[in-house]
Amino acid sequence: MSPPCSFPSVSPASSSSSDPSQITQIQQQQNGHTLAGTLPTVDEIRAAVPKECFEKSLARSLFYLALDLTIIAVLYAVVPFVESKFGLFGLFIWYCVLGMYLSSLFCIGHDCGHGTFSNWEWVNDVFGHVAHAVIMVPYWPWQKSHRQHHQFTSHLDKDKGHPWVLEEHYENGGWLQRNFSKIPLSGLIRWNPIYTIAGLPDGSHFWPFSRLFSNNTERIKCAFSASLCVLSSWAIFVLLSHSPWAFFKYYYVPLMFQGYWMIIITYLQHQDEQIEVYEENSWAFVKGQLQTYDREYGLGIDHALHHITDGHVAHHFFFTRIPHYHLPEATRCIRKVLDKYPGTYKRKSNYDFLFQFLRMNIMLDCLVGRGSGLLKYRSTVRREERREKAE
Repeated sequence: MSPPCSFPSVSPASSSSSDPSQITQIQQQQNGHTLAGTLPTVDEIRAAVPKECFEKSLARSLFYLALDLTIIAVLYAVVPFVESKFGLFGLFIWYCVLGMYLSSLFCIGHDCGHGTFSNWEWVNDVFGHVAHAVIMVPYWPWQKSHRQHHQFTSHLDKDKGHPWVLEEHYENGGWLQRNFSKIPLSGLIRWNPIYTIAGLPDGSHFWPFSRLFSNNTERIKCAFSASLCVLSSWAIFVLLSHSPWAFFKYYYVPLMFQGYWMIIITYLQHQDEQIEVYEENSWAFVKGQLQTYDREYGLGIDHALHHITDGHVAHHFFFTRIPHYHLPEATRCIRKVLDKYPGTYKRKSNYDFLFQFLRMNIMLDCLVGRGSGLLKYRSTVRREERREKAE
């Protein structure tokens, strides 16, 4: 799931997919030189993962849901003390911590959307709505757009949630289009309302007649999920004594911080100087999934966010089969396979995640290379050209 980093988007292509089990060819980057190589198959990667990692436990999933809700409740219980003793600074820290745990709650709904919360679809849908409605995320619409992201990761035209910006679109755009994502505070609104409500780039997740939906069943599901979000926010407004100021201060602002966390997390999962994006004729399932980064945030953040940060490669390969609590073990096993193919497994320590997010939003402005089958960020290509000249 990955919200927009800028306004421009590319036109959708056909919906055909490639066989994920095939051996694909890539141009691997190693020590600054292009090397031809082969990739493992999905079957080879799957064989390395113990069968226990594919087992779903409803009891365990409910425990993590209850844990997140309890922590959120405790944070709300202590906010009067925090605000009275530490003022605006304390409230800011509270927003940051609460935003992270609201993102943790999102990750539980994320498991539901993938079918890894339990073995029963109706159970997944019920608890998915429970987890997502209170944070203003329409469950079924998000499930659809996010599934398309997983099916076509790093595909130029089909990777939903990732508005890959081409050089010609970037240069022809206005000042706001070129620079909006470079503004640090833009992260507070890029998830909600820009991505989920306004629908840039995929279509509104709240409006049944947006371009995200193609039939009446999907539109009815959208109306249902969106209605639950509205009802949840109204219930919170009532609990806050019908006070618009309290609603804004203790509900909407935390959602803005939760959105900032979501933008940072999803951006860093699939953005880096070395990321490659593929056109239809060169894209393949394994190749696309390997344009995913595992990032270690440290300080307990990876655990709090249910390993969606440091176990994202494993999640991308088996997004409908491995629950979040099995991701660490699955990651260790998958890494043993990918280490045989130099340059395929991408992992970074990410203690400076906010700085890296802000830096890359400035540096990684647009993609170049359309028509070649493989696109890279313009800044990366220029750096490689300078290095080649120096050699």
